[in-house]
Amino acid sequence: MTSLRAFVLTGLLALSFAPISAQVVPVSANASDPSPTLKSALRKLVTAQESYWMAHGTYTTDVAALGMYSPTTAKGDSVWVQVVQAGGRSWWGRSTHRARRDLSCVIYVGLTEDFTASPSTDAGRVKAQKEGEPVCDAF
Repeated sequence: MTSLRAFVLTGLLALSFAPISAQVVPVSANASDPSPTLKSALRKLVTAQESYWMAHGTYTTDVAALGMYSPTTAKGDSVWVQVVQAGGRSWWGRSTHRARRDLSCVIYVGLTEDFTASPSTDAGRVKAQKEGEPVCDAF
């Protein structure tokens, strides 16, 4: 976790003057395989969570507190990002494409023993294996 946090913190310093982007990512050029778009959304979520952690000493499930849109305010957008569980030492979340709600991606940061449920895609077909590495259902 330390090396990932150091990497993210370095990136945050580089982006300190740029606003955190919204949860929504433009529709992938290939809507039949939205995994690159979903993974990109999760990487932005990692950056937002680390920024929040630096300011508050904990992670959050509130995407609005992360400077990201909620699903209800982003009706015309293509990607929904959800933080399923968060605490002082860890968090995990999912991303889903509106055009392919049957498929999703998942990522986690921190200690997996803090989770009450295993970080997995919506259907539970794929479980996150490595910290900070998004994985997706087969597209």
